[in-house]
Amino acid sequence: MTDTYHAAALDSIVRAAIHPAIGIARLGNSQRPDGYFIGPETTGPTAIDAQSMRDQNGAIKRQAARFRVYGYNAAGEVVAELTAENATIKWNVHLANRKAQWYAFVLALDVPAARDLQVPLRNPQVLGEQREQLAIDPGPRSISGFEQQGEQYHFDSGQFLGTPVPLGELRTDEAGRLLVLGGFGRSGSPQGTPIFDPANPSTFANAPGWHDDTADGPVTATVSINGSELQVEGAWVVCAQPNYSPNTLSWRTMYDLLFDTYVQYGWLQAPEQVSFRKHVLPVLLRMSGLQWVNKGFAAMFGSGGPFDFNDPALLGKLAAVPDSETQDAYGQLRRTVYNAFRASDNPVYDPRTWPWIYGDTFGEEVPSPTDMLSASGVRDQMLARWVAGDFVDDWDRKLPSHLPFDKVKVSEQPAMLDQAALDHCVADAFHPGIEMSWPMRNLSLYSAPWRIKHDDGEAGEPDYGPHLSQAQVLSPTGPLNGQRPGGISRWMALPWQVDAAGCRSGYDHQYDPYLPTFWPARVPNQVLTEEDYRVAIDSNQPREERLAAFNRRAHWDRNLAGDTFADKAQCMAEHFGDIGIVGERPGVPDDPELPALMQVETRNAALTRTPRLRAAVSTGNPALDRSLREAGWESLEHYRQALSRFRH
Repeated sequence: MTDTYHAAALDSIVRAAIHPAIGIARLGNSQRPDGYFIGPETTGPTAIDAQSMRDQNGAIKRQAARFRVYGYNAAGEVVAELTAENATIKWNVHLANRKAQWYAFVLALDVPAARDLQVPLRNPQVLGEQREQLAIDPGPRSISGFEQQGEQYHFDSGQFLGTPVPLGELRTDEAGRLLVLGGFGRSGSPQGTPIFDPANPSTFANAPGWHDDTADGPVTATVSINGSELQVEGAWVVCAQPNYSPNTLSWRTMYDLLFDTYVQYGWLQAPEQVSFRKHVLPVLLRMSGLQWVNKGFAAMFGSGGPFDFNDPALLGKLAAVPDSETQDAYGQLRRTVYNAFRASDNPVYDPRTWPWIYGDTFGEEVPSPTDMLSASGVRDQMLARWVAGDFVDDWDRKLPSHLPFDKVKVSEQPAMLDQAALDHCVADAFHPGIEMSWPMRNLSLYSAPWRIKHDDGEAGEPDYGPHLSQAQVLSPTGPLNGQRPGGISRWMALPWQVDAAGCRSGYDHQYDPYLPTFWPARVPNQVLTEEDYRVAIDSNQPREERLAAFNRRAHWDRNLAGDTFADKAQCMAEHFGDIGIVGERPGVPDDPELPALMQVETRNAALTRTPRLRAAVSTGNPALDRSLREAGWESLEHYRQALSRFRH
């Protein structure tokens, strides 16, 4: 009976689609065949222990992006997942890296401040056909069947100026689903040029003569059921940098950004009903989640803090729907919290309002409202309805229980995959970003919600000239309209390590050494160390010492050697696999100030081989030394170089 029904269901399938629509793979330096793990597939994945992200040698495992095919009937309903067991599937993927061949990053080109900007090419001295040598393009690879892997599926034939640069590989799992693994985090310069030239700040994010092994490209498939081929909606994969705090979500995720963008332009509808659990709670919880990666957030939103949004008592008040227009016990509390957030139409630069996260234009000569992040208009409207009492209290006061993926209804799995991948990507400050940059918020990039528009490549990409302008980028025939392999990652920093080492907190160390910040959810600022964690959970220690240890935070990048920004960035490129990963550990149950679960930095034992800092901060001014040291700067020169990179 089951087989008959299954066969009948498959007969109703008229088309197929690949999910997630945008998959995220991540780099790692593990060389072991089993040195990978599969990225998040549910919006509430099981918390990750940092040690599980390393292999037995301490190297960081690569994160694989897993893609699935789903069959849809004529009514647009999900019928079934199609695997190698019930369909014939041939996967096709084309990865490329075009960073060195593309234009420099200076500023997000869709903001008003970029109206008159003329962005130069990277490596402009390489001319004509020789520029093709700057693109790492190994061509497409195809794979099919159960548990397939091997050298024939490796993207290992691409070169940068004659130097081979592998970009990853394809595999299939036990059901024939696609696994895309990215590169090993190898960045460098065949000519030995520096990663950053302090005399030329424009080299930040645009290191001349450098390559990295991030990549992106289309994911397509040919699918047939009983010999009948289906039309298949393709996907995209982005191979990005490692995730150093896998259990932390950014305050604004890439999923949030895209959803709000589609609503703004009419592709999707705003929710008819505001849900506290879906639309308000994430905005609050993520503020408290950032306590594990930034000391300023820990002081305000951490365990025992004045706005600990993990506190059930506080959440119970914020989730309470008014009994009537005249009976609203917690209306003013909601309003107070809402007013603390930066308005979506914020008219001034103000780092004091929430969230304490930089925006796209931070560092420009003239302060701007976009120097700080604010909620989108769509998100702001939902929060305003919450403040007015127009929402549903659907918050479960028990700890949330997240279903494993195989327990999620088949009809809900495609949307779950789409969201899970993008929820673990940041969309805070596009300067230029972590996984993807500012082009992602432009509608011309998409063929449908979540689907990046593929360019068949037959005509080739136009020559935009020695400089790229906002008018060119935003024109209907510009580079955002249809993507070729490498089209997404080319807007990112080159190499990615320079941005990871450079975008942090403490730029105005006299105002606050920890706030505002860039994207600590992926690149932590300050962390709870293993040593302090052990003191905090030790009931035999005096309570004052336990609390002091818990509230103490160490600078995450403290083991990147050197006392200048250039030194730090070079060390990051060479030792990115040794830096600490923040993962979940058991804490202290039933304690108002020490949480039951903690996020703790775990470092590779190989850090003992990493060169140590050369000297303490010493400017001759004790107050300045203390301020710089507290903010995590290794020297005045380190601070000045880091600031200089914002100038253009």
